[in-house]
Amino acid sequence: MSTTSNHAARCFLAISSSLLASSGCASDGDARGSGVGINETTQALSAGDLLFANGTYGGSCRNRSGAWSVDIAGGSTLDHPPLSVILNNTSCVLTLTGLHMAVGPLDAVPELELTASFQSPSAFGDPVQFYANARLDSVSFADDFVLSILYSDDPALANGNNTANLDVVGSSATASSVPAPNYSINCTGITIQTDANDVVQSTSGNASLTADTVTGQLYVVVEAGSLATYAQLDAAFLAGSQVAVASTIPASSFTLEDTDLTDNQVRTVIIANTSNGVRSYQAFQITFHPAI
Repeated sequence: MSTTSNHAARCFLAISSSLLASSGCASDGDARGSGVGINETTQALSAGDLLFANGTYGGSCRNRSGAWSVDIAGGSTLDHPPLSVILNNTSCVLTLTGLHMAVGPLDAVPELELTASFQSPSAFGDPVQFYANARLDSVSFADDFVLSILYSDDPALANGNNTANLDVVGSSATASSVPAPNYSINCTGITIQTDANDVVQSTSGNASLTADTVTGQLYVVVEAGSLATYAQLDAAFLAGSQVAVASTIPASSFTLEDTDLTDNQVRTVIIANTSNGVRSYQAFQITFHPAI
């Protein structure tokens, strides 16, 4: 038996308080956009609920021009054709021009050129009724993608900075001749929103697992850290809720909602490779910190 430390990585998360997505299979050659609303309002908006987003295609978007819309609330009659981009058209630039609220369309001032990060919020309405920010979960357009809209009546809450961050440290433990799994984990697909007191309001998205030469069959996520020995990992794995290994781990698996990040929250993902009843493990200890 041996326990060896592998690698450390750091991820920064931006987060969503409500997932109102419209999804579907893309047409051949298309990556289709869906929408997520992140409601950080402190009181009901006079403009009513966010229904959908409007925008335009840039000049480098192949076979696309004019305006697009992305449904947020679900079931809305859109102002423009649904957003889609030709697969892998990485030079395509999308611009958010406005949001369609219950009272009608409101222009973004200024318009927001969409990237994979939140930017400075834009104002909506004259006089200003609320502020909003936006980002794409990916600008590679290699697959269907998500447009996240963060909006609030307080511009300080619409700046996208109220986001948690985390550290990931990997280790492995082997027993007998069974090799330990050797995955890599990527947390950038998870978004976690906290309030002013660093209490988690919501989580969405997934962590992704990429297999190398040795795969596992089952994993657990436990609310514990410092699992350094084989015996500790084995006991935690057997006591946990075992899930079949896939390419992603849902953000909800980390059971972070309503937790206080002031004291940091530690979770450990334990992946098991089992052969003839003998298990070896790979573990990722994830420490969630308050927003910086």
